[in-house]
Order: sequence, then C-alpha cells, then structure tokens
Amino acid sequence: MAIENCVTFLPCSDIKKTTHFYRDIVGLPVVQEQAGGMLKIFDTGYGYWGFCQYGDGRSIPSGDVGVCLSLNCHDEADVDRQYARMTEKGCVIKEPPKRQEKFPVYAFFTRDPDDYKVEFQRIQLEDQQLMGGRKE
Repeated sequence: MAIENCVTFLPCSDIKKTTHFYRDIVGLPVVQEQAGGMLKIFDTGYGYWGFCQYGDGRSIPSGDVGVCLSLNCHDEADVDRQYARMTEKGCVIKEPPKRQEKFPVYAFFTRDPDDYKVEFQRIQLEDQQLMGGRKE
C-alpha cells in the first residue's frame, strides 16, 4: 500500500466562517471545493483537513471534551510568528505561546468558529520530530 496523504473530515455549522478562519486568519490554502462550496479541503502541510457543512443537524465534536486540531511549526520562533500574525488579524487567543506543563511542547491555543480547539505547537523532543511538509 502506498499512502500519499491523509484527509480528516470534520463537520462545521457555517462553511463561510470556517473558510474565513482557516484561510484568512490561519493561512491554510483551500486546495479543493466540493458539494457546491459546502465542503472545503485545506492543506495543512502535513495532510489535509476537510470541513463540511452537512446541513443534517449532526453534532460538532468540539468544546472542552472535543477534538483538538494541532499544527506543528518548524521552531518556537514560527509559533511566535503565527501567534503575532493571528492576533494582528483580530483572532482571540487567551494566552500567548508557552511551554506546556503536561506535554513537551511550546504552543498556544485558539478556537475556530465551531469551537474546535486549534493548537500551534513545536514539539520539544528533538529526536522525535514529525516529518513532512508542503510540497513546493
């Protein structure tokens, strides 16, 4: 088997608000649009996140006990730059980047329009870095 990439599909309540957040605030490119614009796939650099406004009333796995979407940055300076870029664009972030107590990461967290927790991190286990990246 030769797996080329992965896509995680998540429900959203408003595809326009979701697109604004991930494309315009976070900076992820939309690489595919389906179902008359009700499904957008974003390139994270490591794989893809697909958000779909299903319109069938399904619950959204977000909030404090829901999904955490984590984006790995090249280094701590990149985490800081992403934090600065997002706050300049008006994104509400409760705490600036810091070393986390429970896990060996330097990170900050925010929430998307559906209350998914979104993390920007640098894993601090230098011998265990996740490899990948956007193909140029």
